[in-house]
Amino acid sequence: MTLHDIAASLPNAAGAIALVSSEQCAETSAPKAAGIHGRVLLVDDEPVTRQIISRRLHDDRFDVVTAENGRQALSALSEYDIDLVLMDISMPVMDGFTTLRLMRQMYDRSVLPIIMMTSAKGNEQVLRCFDNGANDYISKPVDFSVMKARIESQFVLRDTQFALRESEQRYALASQGTRDGIWDWNIVTGATYLSPRWLEMVGASETHALGTGLSWLDLVFHEDRARVKSDLESHLCGESEHFETELRMPNQDGGFRWMLCRGLAIRDEDGIATRIAGSLTDITEGKVADALTRLPNRTLFHDRVARCVELYKRNSARKFAVLYMDVDDFKLINDSLGHGVGDQFLIKFSERLESSLRQCDAVIARLGGDEFGVLLENVRNVDEALTVAHRLQEKIRIPFMVADRELLSRASIGVVAVSPECSSVDEIIRRADTAMYNAKKFSESHISVFDNRMLAESSTRFELNAEMKQAIRRDELSLNYQPIIDATSMKTAGFEALVRWHHPIHGNVPPAQFIPIAESNGLIVEIGDWVLCQACQQAARWNAMSDSEMMISVNVSVRQLNVPGFADRVAEVVAQTGIKPRQLKLEVTESMLMQKPDEMIGLLSQLQEMGVTTSIDDFGTGYSSLAYLHQMPLNVLKIDRSFIVDLAESRKHQAIVRSIIALARSLELEVIAEGIETQSQAAYLQGLQCDYFQGFRFSRPVTPNQASMLVDKQWPGS
Repeated sequence: MTLHDIAASLPNAAGAIALVSSEQCAETSAPKAAGIHGRVLLVDDEPVTRQIISRRLHDDRFDVVTAENGRQALSALSEYDIDLVLMDISMPVMDGFTTLRLMRQMYDRSVLPIIMMTSAKGNEQVLRCFDNGANDYISKPVDFSVMKARIESQFVLRDTQFALRESEQRYALASQGTRDGIWDWNIVTGATYLSPRWLEMVGASETHALGTGLSWLDLVFHEDRARVKSDLESHLCGESEHFETELRMPNQDGGFRWMLCRGLAIRDEDGIATRIAGSLTDITEGKVADALTRLPNRTLFHDRVARCVELYKRNSARKFAVLYMDVDDFKLINDSLGHGVGDQFLIKFSERLESSLRQCDAVIARLGGDEFGVLLENVRNVDEALTVAHRLQEKIRIPFMVADRELLSRASIGVVAVSPECSSVDEIIRRADTAMYNAKKFSESHISVFDNRMLAESSTRFELNAEMKQAIRRDELSLNYQPIIDATSMKTAGFEALVRWHHPIHGNVPPAQFIPIAESNGLIVEIGDWVLCQACQQAARWNAMSDSEMMISVNVSVRQLNVPGFADRVAEVVAQTGIKPRQLKLEVTESMLMQKPDEMIGLLSQLQEMGVTTSIDDFGTGYSSLAYLHQMPLNVLKIDRSFIVDLAESRKHQAIVRSIIALARSLELEVIAEGIETQSQAAYLQGLQCDYFQGFRFSRPVTPNQASMLVDKQWPGS
């Protein structure tokens, strides 16, 4: 008999169905009364048995629906909300076994518990009950305390299973909502479960879904496996409260995705881990994308270079190159215009790079701050990479419009190409960074191709950085002095103090090499203070041997200016050495003044009130704001040597020098031209009424004793 057959005959059998409720066990179709534990369908062909059991169930706070046979019972299931069936096996019309099988086609054990009643002796009927889907059985005559206990236990079990299903559904929905993958490892049996979402995330086939032990670790990027396994074992051994680690998994395009893997172990009474389950979350976007520019970050760039290295090792024809870029004077933009404008500039800068390299096989990444990396795939030689670097430099020099401002920019670019002696990721990036440093410090084009000489210089810089702190204590520093000539009288007007370092192993270390190191490690403050004291003491000695007051010029670092009480320290040194404040000239660079112009105006005002002369050095090479320059309490403007070197031949530089001198006159500033090497340069500048000369045409920097011989010296005219 099918369910359709039963359904067709149910209306004829429904009349004998009754609901025995709390209202005197009257027949009603009312819903469950308040406080009732549940509704039981009692199926038995004996009226007395139905009446006795119904009343006992009512006393125990159950609603009862009664039926005489299986057909009526099936009809009752369609009319009432039944929580449990209590059914006799031996009945007319349709016996208990047949009814049980049909009910099980409609409801499983966890949804509708069914307890069978039997008066048969032996186990045969009991086994048939369970085979056909019963949850439990009760022997007749019924022991009411046993009946109550078994019914209540089924209600508890059903509620528990319902709560578990609800929890599983809730967890499944949460898992789908977060798009996490689920994994579960039974440590005792070794069985491992990986959810469909887990497999989808890593591009694995369903054959991995049911594995054993830590077989899923085979899918983890090989460089991460040992660390992941160590983190997992630490948690299983009780050394960490939970398991959490970051790892890389392969994806379909041959790259990888970054994952966050979490888990928590279940332990037995002895604290031994027996099972661990957890989740897998894709964190690739936050891990490998730069939050500001949306370019790949250093992590992803490192991985892409590593992939190129592997291809090159298999086939040396698969050459590639790396460009390492640093935006020059970016700190000036941040400090003078604010970090918001600085961020917008970096976004524009990254967009410029992307548009310039759109036709190339290139990966562009922001490596941090104002540093960018470019991976050029499939280049044949370093010359091709160098061509790209020059093209980028041209594009970068086009002004950027940011926040209604036109910003000029330049970048220093280091270039390195893969080669047999340089085929590791770290070494390639280190060499590109080294070449970039060389480009920033020594290259007029601000582009340098790496060569092995740079490695030696980089190693030397590292060594010098470690030893510089001892240089002052070991008396390895000294001062040389270059004369400053009065362009009208052609007599020595003063000297510029220039620090020198004689290293016991490396010999004379060029200032261009050790000053940037001192700037970066902060020792420039201590060195600068030493230079100030030594130079002022020397000026005092010259005062004692001359009727004229020798001007002493001292270069000042931005780090010194940022030290609280710098002006007070200058006043202290001037007082201790006995020189007149007007003899001391402090030189600061153009870009330094523009970093914090308002603060610089206040500090220069303090110095000028003391009578100390201030000079702007290397004028014309930075990004001066004429509005701020007009407010700066300055005394001297120094023309940078780059405009003097080809002054006789370059009309452009002649025009620039004329403009600078005219600007100085309008601001009532004196002018010093440095880097003069020829008589024609001196003559041209003298014709423009430049105030002071400085350069090899007159003298190179000399020792203190040699400088003493040049005090009051009359130099030949131009």
